[in-house]
Amino acid sequence: MIRPLLSIVVPTYNRRRILSRTLPSLLGQKGVAGEYEVIVVVDGSTDGTLEMLTQATRGTRLRVITQPNRGLAAARNRGAAEARGEILLFLDDDMMAGADLASIHVEKHGTERQMVVLGALDLAEGVRRSFLKEGVATWSRDLERRLAEPGYRPRFDDWSFGHASIGRALFLSLCGFDETFVFYGNEDYDLGLRLLQRGVEIQFAPRAVARQIYDKSFAAWLRDVYSVGRADVTLAEKHPPVAPELRLSRREAHPLKRLARWSGSASFDPLAPGWLALAGALMVAELLSLRGSPLSHTQSLMGERVYWRGVRDARFPAAPGESGAMKRPWRAA
Repeated sequence: MIRPLLSIVVPTYNRRRILSRTLPSLLGQKGVAGEYEVIVVVDGSTDGTLEMLTQATRGTRLRVITQPNRGLAAARNRGAAEARGEILLFLDDDMMAGADLASIHVEKHGTERQMVVLGALDLAEGVRRSFLKEGVATWSRDLERRLAEPGYRPRFDDWSFGHASIGRALFLSLCGFDETFVFYGNEDYDLGLRLLQRGVEIQFAPRAVARQIYDKSFAAWLRDVYSVGRADVTLAEKHPPVAPELRLSRREAHPLKRLARWSGSASFDPLAPGWLALAGALMVAELLSLRGSPLSHTQSLMGERVYWRGVRDARFPAAPGESGAMKRPWRAA
């Protein structure tokens, strides 16, 4: 058997519908011949994902691995441990890969295995647009602009292993992703910090484009922001020097942002009913595909409050409040 040069690792949790759309784009890559494999790690899915993968005719290129639900970091690590390739290409399960994405990553690595290649991100065609989706697109454009600047040195928060490749030996030498990051957020920032500390070469490949089928609701986005608040506390504890650069240490000048921070941090929040009503209104606005600066600013304000609720619950786990509504098991994408 010829050893594949590239292993595409895709963690998934209860995303059968989306994975059935994105997987063909991975299995039909051009320009890499037999030099790659696709490893899908089913992280405890209960929606028929495994049945879909085993019943469909996918050829010998696809490898399916199953495990109990352990989180994104653990799912990626499992795929890396099972990989046969010299290069690991991590992709989230909602990413539509360009036809030459794999070949561009292989080309950028060349004969070098002690480096990381960050790919470009965009929204897939046909994704319903709203203020929430527009925010995701803006984040992707800003990230690409920074990474494309000549001489730019990536920061820890520029990392997104939703689309990135790394030498397998390098990845394993760093012990992969830290599996204590069970909930959404920061497992890629943590690995990025360790890569930067080692002085690993990083390249940006703007021609390698993965287009995301972003299907999260506003409620799901709020849960993610809550989890990021918790994850920032964990990251700051593990890497104290980076704490001043996290949102945890930010001083907000706008009075409404300060109010949102106080509200999220309070053990008893008299404004909670108002925030609940605001969240409901934004959910409806997102479902109606509304857009505009006022909605984006209101989303940011709501996110500020929920973020600090996550921070509070990470620091004081027994604190009372309604934050339980923001919690959820990790979904690996």
